[in-house]
Amino acid sequence: MLLSPRLLHRRALLRAGGAAMLAAPPGGVAAAAPAEPVPAAKPLSKVRFIWNPAALCNIVVGVAKDQGIFTKHGLDVETLFVGTDTAAILEALSIGKADATSTFLMRLMKPLEAGFDVRLTAGVHAGCSYLIASREAGIRTLQDLRGKRIGVSDLTGPSKFNYAIYLQKNGINPDTDVTWRVYPADVFPIAVEKGEIEAFVDVHPNSYYALKRSNGRLFELASSGTGEMGKRTCCVLAVGGRLLRNDRPVATALTRAMVEAAVLVDARNDIAVESAQRHSPRQVKPEEIGEMIASYPYDRERGCPTGDAFRQHVESYAKDLLEVGILKPSTDPVRFARRYTVDLLG
Repeated sequence: MLLSPRLLHRRALLRAGGAAMLAAPPGGVAAAAPAEPVPAAKPLSKVRFIWNPAALCNIVVGVAKDQGIFTKHGLDVETLFVGTDTAAILEALSIGKADATSTFLMRLMKPLEAGFDVRLTAGVHAGCSYLIASREAGIRTLQDLRGKRIGVSDLTGPSKFNYAIYLQKNGINPDTDVTWRVYPADVFPIAVEKGEIEAFVDVHPNSYYALKRSNGRLFELASSGTGEMGKRTCCVLAVGGRLLRNDRPVATALTRAMVEAAVLVDARNDIAVESAQRHSPRQVKPEEIGEMIASYPYDRERGCPTGDAFRQHVESYAKDLLEVGILKPSTDPVRFARRYTVDLLG
């Protein structure tokens, strides 16, 4: 018997429906296709970073943590405080207790000359030290420092080196025309009042409040963030040789994150102030913290250069230290800079 086309169509639909019901689980709902496996997130790379939160100029580290910049670049950064002594910082890097730090370039030049296993990958910011002088001692200009006593916290420290260069460039012999005296940083103003020194070199916040509380008796004679000194980076990112050899991509990510954070500090003073208050609370006004941070150049040219520009900054410092007799006469500034700077972002 021939079936009509309409009946054939109806039987085809019934067969299709029955097949679908047989394929469906109890309840009549077809099973969904298995989902594609989601790849696991790549674990963050651990980095141990020496950082002194009290050093406002290095708030770049705090900003990088708070704003998720380290995490963005795949890093889990643990910050360590080992004190402010150069030897303690160098020891922590040399024994592998820490992988990197941000510190005065001048602090590292002599150890690098001696072969210390660390490399410089970027600047972090320009000048953050100040030469404070006493008006009552008759000082008005830099030339008035001849025959005067200048207080520093360390005769082999970065502040003394920096201003020895500055004096030399301005015709004042840093070895014979002035006398350097060592004091704890917090007693410099007292030493001035007692007539034991006529000037001193210090950083924020000490120098900032020494000026504010002096009622005009003290004034800023020079700053490493202005003039010729302000054209070069001051604190730099120093990466341990072990990290560079064993995990160069992590060293690269750290450098990239620090530069990004420095540029952010340059653009957003408010973010930097917020981080400073979080990591190193002070009984001071936010606007005072902002004023101090704003005095440090963080821009790409002076503050956080990388590559060839950064190498030229280091070479320039090496030449200056050679001229004032701090580096050995046999040290070649060009070779020095090429050996101890690494371009990770080029």
